[in-house]
Amino acid sequence: MRGGICPVIIIAAACALLAACAPPTPVRALPPGATPEEVADYARALAQYRWARASGNDDVVTQAVDTWSSISEEILLRQGPGLFDARMVCERYRVAGPKDPPDERSTFAPQFVRDCQHIDRRYNQATSAIRRNLEERIAAADLATVAQAGGGRP
Repeated sequence: MRGGICPVIIIAAACALLAACAPPTPVRALPPGATPEEVADYARALAQYRWARASGNDDVVTQAVDTWSSISEEILLRQGPGLFDARMVCERYRVAGPKDPPDERSTFAPQFVRDCQHIDRRYNQATSAIRRNLEERIAAADLATVAQAGGGRP
C-alpha cells in the first residue's frame, strides 16, 4: 500500500512545481476610457443623486457623489497616472503639513504649494471632463433608447 502512495505524492509535487514555474496568464488591461460597467455605475449614481436631492436624503446624495467621484478617479488613473500620482503626493503633504519649524521659512514649501495648486486645477479639469464625457454617453444612450422605443409606434 505504501508503494502506491509515494509515487502519487511525487507526481502531485512535480505538477505543483511545474504550475508554479509556468508564466502567469496575461491580465487584460483596462482601456484608458470608461468601461461599459463604469458608464452604467455612473448612470445609476447620477439617477440616485437626482432622486436623493428631490427627496432630501443627504446621506444618499453623499454616497452618489462619492461613487461618481471614484469612477472618474479610476478612469483618470488609467488615462493620466502621473497627474493622479502628483495629486496624491499633494494630498499627503496637505495632511502631514510642512516639516519645517514655523519660524524657519523654506523656499521649497511655497513653490510646492503653488505646484500643488496647479496640479489640483489640472486634476479638477480632467475629472470634470471625464464626468462630462460620461454624462454625454449616458444622454446619447438614453436618446437612442427613446428613439428605439418610439420607432415601433404608429
